[in-house]
Parts: sequence; C-alpha cells; structure tokens
Amino acid sequence: MNQCVEERFRSLMRKIDYLTNISQTLSWDMRVMMPKDAAEYRGAEMGFLAGQLHAMETSPEMEELLCALEAAPPQDPVLQIMVKKARGQYNKLSQVPEDLFAAYADHNLKTEHIWAEARARDDYAMVMPWLKQEFAYKKELISCAGHGDDPLTGLMDEWETGTTRDQIDCLYDALKSFLIPFVRRLSEEPQPDPSPLQGFFPKEKQIAFCREVLQAVGYNFDRGRVDESAHPYTTFNFRKDIRFTCRYFEDDFTRATLSSLHEGGHAIHWQNMGADLDGTTLAVSTSLAIDESQSRFQENILGRSLPFWEHFLPVAEKYFPELHGVSPEVFYRALNALHISPLRLTSDELTYNLHLILRYEMEKALLDGSLSFEELPAAWNAKVEEYLGVRPSNDAEGVLQDMHWYSGYTCYFQSYVLGNCYDGHFLHAMHMDIPDMFDQVRRGDFSQILHWNVSHIHRFASTKTPREVLWDSTGEELSAAHYLQYLTEKYTGIYRL
Repeated sequence: MNQCVEERFRSLMRKIDYLTNISQTLSWDMRVMMPKDAAEYRGAEMGFLAGQLHAMETSPEMEELLCALEAAPPQDPVLQIMVKKARGQYNKLSQVPEDLFAAYADHNLKTEHIWAEARARDDYAMVMPWLKQEFAYKKELISCAGHGDDPLTGLMDEWETGTTRDQIDCLYDALKSFLIPFVRRLSEEPQPDPSPLQGFFPKEKQIAFCREVLQAVGYNFDRGRVDESAHPYTTFNFRKDIRFTCRYFEDDFTRATLSSLHEGGHAIHWQNMGADLDGTTLAVSTSLAIDESQSRFQENILGRSLPFWEHFLPVAEKYFPELHGVSPEVFYRALNALHISPLRLTSDELTYNLHLILRYEMEKALLDGSLSFEELPAAWNAKVEEYLGVRPSNDAEGVLQDMHWYSGYTCYFQSYVLGNCYDGHFLHAMHMDIPDMFDQVRRGDFSQILHWNVSHIHRFASTKTPREVLWDSTGEELSAAHYLQYLTEKYTGIYRL
C-alpha cells in the first residue's frame, strides 16, 4: 500500500515540476521573444498556470498523500525531503486563496512588462500604481502565511529560510562601518587609468568572446542558451534547459563579460544539480543567497581577478585588437577601480554593497508605511547621494534601474550580500583544498574549481539547507569576516596602500 502512495506522490510532484518549468519557459519567452502586444494575454496565461499550480499543491489529494507518508515515513531520503518540503508548501499556500494567488501572478507579469516600457521612457509615474499594488499583494500574501506583523522578515524568509530583520540590520551595520570609510579613503588615492577599458567593441565580437569565456568556466551550451534582454537574468528551468540573458554595451566589453559570468554562474549551478532530482521539485537552489554566491563567485572572485585576465586578455585581443599592448595588471587595476555610480550594475565591487543596503532601507520604509510610493524617487536619490556622493540624473538611473521589485523579487537584495559572505567562506575553503587554484585560473583551467563547486554545492540542490551546505563544505557558520578580509587584501593591493 505504501509503495502505491509513494508512486502517486511522485507522480503528483512530477506534474508540479512540469507546470513550474512550463511557466518558467513562458516567462523567458515574455522577456526575450514575445511580441509587445501579447503582454496582457500572456499575463492571463501565467495567472492561469499559477492557479493550477496552487490548486495542485493544496489539493485534497496532496493532503491525503502527505498524511499517509508522514504516518509511514518512506525509506528513500530524497522522498523524505520531498515530503517535508511539500508539507511546508502546502501549509503556506493553503492559507492563500487560489483567486488571490492567480490575480497576483497575472498582475506581476503585467507589472514587469510595464516597467520595461517605463524605464525606456524614463516615466516612473507610468508604473508607480502597478508597483504600489505589487507591494500590496506581497503584504497580503505574506500576511496569509502568518507574517502580518513583520512582512519584511516574512518576505526575506521566502528567499532564505531563517533570515530576519535583526540579522540583516546587524550585518548591514557591520558592512557600512567598514565600507563607507574604506571607500572614502580609496577615493582620495590616485585612481587607476581607465583607458584600457575604453574603446569601441562591436556587439557581435562581444557575444563571441563571452561564449568562449563561458565555455571555459563550465557553461554547457548543449544545455542552455544566451539571449539579450533589457535586464540580465537567468531562467531556472530543468537542468538541461537553463537559459540566461545579457546586455551589451559597445563602449565597454567588460560589462557584458562580467554579466555573462554572473548569470553563467547561476546557470552552471543549475546545470550541475543531481540527475536523481529530476522531476522531484528538489532540483532548485537551496536558497537565493546560495544561488547568488555561485553567480558572484564567477563574476567577482574569478572574473575580476588578476590571474583570470592574465589568461583571457590575450584571448580578448583576438576579438578587440585595440587591447594589444595593455598589460594584465594595468587592465586588472582599471577593471577593479572605484566606479562610484548611481547604477548598481556599473558600480565597483565595493560600492555595490552600498547599493544593496540602500534598496533594503527603501523596502523597509515602503513596507512600514513611513515612505510613500509617490515619495520613493526623491528618497532614493537622496540616499544614493548620502552613501555614494552622486545623484541619479533621472529615474531610469534611479528607482527604475532594476527589474526586481517590478518582477516580484521583493526583499530579495540581501541575497546578494549574503551570497558575498558565503563566497568569502567558499573561497577560503577552496583555497585550502586547491592551493594552486589561481595558478590554474592563470592557465585557463577551471576544471578543479568547477569540480569543487559541483561536489560541495551544486549537486545537492535543495536537499541540504544553506547552513548545511556551508558547514559541510567549510566547517564554519556564516559571518562577514572572510569576505571583508578578501576585500581588504584585494583593494589595498590594487591601490598599493
């Protein structure tokens, strides 16, 4: 009897996995290929799919199967985890009315489409009512899940279980106390020459160069593709169908290179999840912070390192002859110089963290009502000036620059900071296991680095908690210490302090 129950449960979870992946593919199509006028109908389609998923995950059949499997626990450890996660999802979603869930999904897709047009027009007023409703939906949904008194913690917990307002406040206070004076000190030093990054770099050649870089670090093009969109992002689908997008700027090829490494880091993580997890709904990252750690490891730890460009700068010369004669060290210093900007995606590795803290503080104020959506652009600009000493020239450079809030990624930005801190731990442990790792990077050999990430992180997907992933791979609890040490050593070297 229990074998029959187990098979019925597996079958139901496989159907949920299929619908989730179909929804992801439609979402990718909307951002990359879909005709503009199809947005309203696509939103309705996505709302319908969300409603179907909600109905399956909260169905009487799901409750029946979960009760049976909890009464007679299965022997298979993967199935045990599936049951535990399905129960958590059932308990959370069963508190949310199906029509609310579907209405939010429909609104969410339309909001993102309107944001893309509003940013192109530099017209915040065009999307402001939609953003306001987006946050209202989020508060209502998280209230149904029992977080009405503290929606901020509830929404952050959805991206990384256990994340709280107090934890992030404490972490951000530590980061600000280091970053703000350190950035000010560096800004008073002679700055590296930016000219090695300047020139005209045709998009077609950038695409070819990025493809060569991605293949070297481990992205499998037989299991993925790269396209172009207004904002780079990765579609998390089946491990043999992981897609991401990029933007290309012909005055600076490093922006697309680093963006490709970032999104490629996400994709490599998902491409290397265990084959035994196909169709289980467990082939997803254990948390968005762990996922961001993998993207930022490729982008920053590897892609902004001197050994990386000692190998890839001669490769880049094949595509961009004007780089001939530029030394890797000069290029490396230019790439990592302070770039204090109102734009998160063009900021340097240090000030990037201040952009994230700013967004968190805006979210707190919007959720507790101390800041209105009408006041948001002015408040945003003032905070940018306070932290960075620059001011956005328009809303496209300010509150409209990111897709996240307009795509449902509310209270998500701390995932980047947590990911940075995870990277500090992973780098420390990896360097102990592979002492010559950067010599390997200098030779263009990423195989041992990829193997370390796959064997310690990727293959487990969501069968381990983030804390288990960190402890099992490093023997440490999460802190900012290794990350701050990495930043200190790197930037004192770049600025020759």
